[in-house]
Amino acid sequence: MNPRAPFRMNRNAVLLAVISAAFAGNAAASAGRIDFSIGGVVATRPDGQQRPLVKGSELESGDTIRTHDGRAQIRFPDGAYVSLQPNTVFGVREYRYDGRPDGSERGFFSLLKGAMRAVTGLIGRVHRNAFQISTPTATVGIRGTGGLIVILPDGSTLIRGSSGIWSLSNASGSIDVPAGTSGLAPADPSQPPQETGQAPTAPPAPLPSDFVAGDQRTSNGDPIISVVPLQSGGGYAAAIAYPGATASSGGVWDLSASAGSTAVFNSSGQLTSVNLPCCGFFADLSLLSGSQLDFGTDGILAWGRWTGSVSIPLDISQPGPLSSNQGVPYVIGIPTPSMPTSGSATYTLLGATQPTYIDGSTSPGAFSGTINVNFGGAKAGTTVGMDFTVAMPGTTYNLSGSTTATSAMFSANPAVTIGGSSCFSGACSASVEGFFAGASAQRIGVGYQITDSQTTVKQVVGTAAFTK
Repeated sequence: MNPRAPFRMNRNAVLLAVISAAFAGNAAASAGRIDFSIGGVVATRPDGQQRPLVKGSELESGDTIRTHDGRAQIRFPDGAYVSLQPNTVFGVREYRYDGRPDGSERGFFSLLKGAMRAVTGLIGRVHRNAFQISTPTATVGIRGTGGLIVILPDGSTLIRGSSGIWSLSNASGSIDVPAGTSGLAPADPSQPPQETGQAPTAPPAPLPSDFVAGDQRTSNGDPIISVVPLQSGGGYAAAIAYPGATASSGGVWDLSASAGSTAVFNSSGQLTSVNLPCCGFFADLSLLSGSQLDFGTDGILAWGRWTGSVSIPLDISQPGPLSSNQGVPYVIGIPTPSMPTSGSATYTLLGATQPTYIDGSTSPGAFSGTINVNFGGAKAGTTVGMDFTVAMPGTTYNLSGSTTATSAMFSANPAVTIGGSSCFSGACSASVEGFFAGASAQRIGVGYQITDSQTTVKQVVGTAAFTK
């Protein structure tokens, strides 16, 4: 070996060394948690100490994660998610979040190799300049909520946003990358980023064997980040339709929504028990036997329809086993802690339970719809406009109307038409209970109830999940 030969580090090594050095003197602070890990995923601290990462492992600022032949998903305290593909090197350069935005929050990351999907949290929404992903050839900024980033074999950076607008910058320029389009930062830093027809690809992240997926695609056809099921605990908002006090004698069911609910989920993420603090002694429901239909989850919301034996308080006559033409529908998630104060958004259907008549007299129907929202802050309130179609065998109900919400929770009584015609003498009515979910109100969960008494009293119930 020539003792005078110069030592050269490749571009990735230089960037990694700079990141590690920057944080070598920082005190360790919890920055994230591993929600899912498979294969040989490890983390390296700035001092070189290495440790394996398994579900539940905590991350610190300055950690570098290598997936090797494995995969991992990271959940951050502000609600952000990152899904890492095989052969990926990802760094948590600096992460700071104290539970509420106060100007000191930071979400600075690096992607040195491989591919990742990202869904931003509160940091990216409140202070866009405080969220950044550095690659060997570019900086990815946030003006959206999700996307896929891939480092190509030549070192160039290819991104595609799934919603909102991402920015892609290098020393020679910057471009905005709207949802559904792709941007490329070339390996040559003298060439500015450019739009491209090339779409980044990455194999879908594997799901745990006990994970049951719902609709895992956005309205643009892009995969939603693969997530682990919701976890048992408190603080949930839920909308549920269930047999009420007069149900056993042919009366209507109750539709309830409440924040602060305590929920229990099974290993697949299906809700099996919930307490609704809104409803006194009618609050506790649990699935004792039977099964769930129409189940889906994206890690922010979960929805499904209980069938079989459902237990409700002994103050009410217990319903008999519910057939597959019936069911107790629910949608549940963590409510948005701080609602946006301006802007508007259109929410499209993410997933839904099949609407059912409470007596099970026909097979289930189909649900479709959109929600248009104008965020106005605490004083003006948030306007929630609904346009739903509930198609039952032989009868189609259309629900339309709006309401104003001053928090993450809302309720409405939309107008009902049947096949485009008004009900006789107001013989139809509907109620909707809903909530915004996710750190940046990126989801809406709703429960609905339609009462049709034109000839005989018929009642339809169901739930739905929406995404913007």
